[in-house]
Amino acid sequence: MNTFYAYISCLRPRQWIKNFLIFVPFLFTISDVWSPGDFNIVTDMLVKLGLAFIAFCLTVSSVYILNDLKDKKNDAKHPYKKYRPVASGQVSASMGVGLMLALCLIGISLMWYIDVLLGGMGILYICLNLLYSFGAKNIVLLDAFLVASGYIVRTAAGAVLIGVMPSPWLYIVTACAALFIVFGRRYAELRLYGDTEGSYRGVLKQYSGPLISQLVNITAAASLLSYTLYTIEADNLPSDHSMLVTVPMVAFGLFRYLYLLNNSDVSESPERLIFQDVPLLSTCAVWLVTAILVLWINGV
Repeated sequence: MNTFYAYISCLRPRQWIKNFLIFVPFLFTISDVWSPGDFNIVTDMLVKLGLAFIAFCLTVSSVYILNDLKDKKNDAKHPYKKYRPVASGQVSASMGVGLMLALCLIGISLMWYIDVLLGGMGILYICLNLLYSFGAKNIVLLDAFLVASGYIVRTAAGAVLIGVMPSPWLYIVTACAALFIVFGRRYAELRLYGDTEGSYRGVLKQYSGPLISQLVNITAAASLLSYTLYTIEADNLPSDHSMLVTVPMVAFGLFRYLYLLNNSDVSESPERLIFQDVPLLSTCAVWLVTAILVLWINGV
């Protein structure tokens, strides 16, 4: 691995997919706050969201570097993580610290430039991750809730940038889905590595037994139920409840994800799981297109 690629790998660009959550409020306010014909308004919103996306990518990458530096010894024993630039020694600790601070400073500064409130949310995101990295990641359940909170911060940031107050159901859906993904990852790690010292994540021992399966099942059901209620109860969605047509797609996506958690060799990595599974990726694409069409048609 050459030096340039090693530094790029430190940023974990695959994880940037999570930052697309900032566009969710924009998507679900079509024909309510904006319409495709409002070129100037749409352009202004997309520029802000695009800059915020970049800022979040930089900030999130700085957090991942921090975790790599703290977990260097454990990662060196992991069958896959040992190849990460910091764990393998391709990027020194001093260079890692420098890169982390630079990314964090640029990311937060850009957020602050876009919107002061967004800058505050960026600092909140950093604080939540510092709490996670320096102790909370070893506390069962709290570790999962802190990771899930990052998803909610991203969604809230998207709402702030376009000046809307989304339905509380949107935050509930995001929280349930985020917990499902986090608990699903814990489940996959236990399935692949067990709860012994070789699992490389101390908190896994506390998730062993029937607990983690129960948590995955509960959050999967909560995600589907909350999304269904969102399509019915949200004031900004079509009053004829036509968004219900997307519920079967969400259900299939959840069930497919559950199947992969139990059968895939890369199930501990949500982003790899989604992009490497054609049925799941196709379902996400069909859901997105269908949702846009339903919202657009109902706003005409």
